[in-house]
Amino acid sequence: MRRVWRPLLAVVVMSAAISACAKPARPAGFTAPPSATESAPASPSASASPSVSAKPSIKPSPSRKPSPRPTKTYTKTVAPGADTGTSAPSPAPTNDGVPTHGAGTFAIAGGTSEVVGTGTTLVKYQVELEQGITWGTIQPWTASGFASAVDGILSGERSWIASGQHPITDPDEQMTDASWAFQRVSDGTYSVRVRLATPDTVDKLCGSAGVQTQGVYSCRYGKNILINLRRWLKGATGFTDLTVYRSMVINHETGHFLGFNHMKCPGSGQLAPVMQTQTIALEGCLPNPSPFTAEGVFVMGPWAPS
Repeated sequence: MRRVWRPLLAVVVMSAAISACAKPARPAGFTAPPSATESAPASPSASASPSVSAKPSIKPSPSRKPSPRPTKTYTKTVAPGADTGTSAPSPAPTNDGVPTHGAGTFAIAGGTSEVVGTGTTLVKYQVELEQGITWGTIQPWTASGFASAVDGILSGERSWIASGQHPITDPDEQMTDASWAFQRVSDGTYSVRVRLATPDTVDKLCGSAGVQTQGVYSCRYGKNILINLRRWLKGATGFTDLTVYRSMVINHETGHFLGFNHMKCPGSGQLAPVMQTQTIALEGCLPNPSPFTAEGVFVMGPWAPS
């Protein structure tokens, strides 16, 4: 019996020694704590081998926060107006030789004019011409030449200065005995500025105020009147006389600044109000470049949204 017990005791002692040298098993759910040299998790396509990845030599640069965009604000006398109307067609400007873009900067016509008209409200206007225009075969316009044209239009007997003798009362526009006089300035003290600019520049500036000029039309926003060079040089459908068109567009956009919205044709065969979008559709009316008739009657029609 003693001989059997001794070999059995030796086996038990040897097994206990082996168990003491073995690595203990990790409990279920155990996760090794991360270390400073731990590699990034392997991608799904990477091998599952236990090899250690090298520490990245380049640290990712922090993402930059976008800079806030500056916002533009404009002084608003009346809703922005353009000779496009609210449902204007989309004309496709042709290759008519008109310069489409310039520098986007403007030269101011120098000097100061006499006050014209006897109206109770004096409107000081500044005249400017876009710089950097390549005129090609077209006779170049200068700031002083454009100013002379604008001066002549605004001082016309049937223009807005006629309101001095024939004040305007218009309930739709909340006007009672309104009248105006005009004076050109060049020192920055203007109430409104009149700018002759290339189609691209007109589109950019008018578009910034939400008015789409489509490479063709002119517009008024805030204290700015933008006259499209294409129309100034080529005129518009329905106007056989370029001088008549130029008078109409200056008086039309000036009317927006004075507080007038668009008007409709009052009836077939009658004069179109200067505030009608005559370059889009005359609607049976006759082209008319002036706010007043020769008899001093303010030409009106039904009110229309601008």
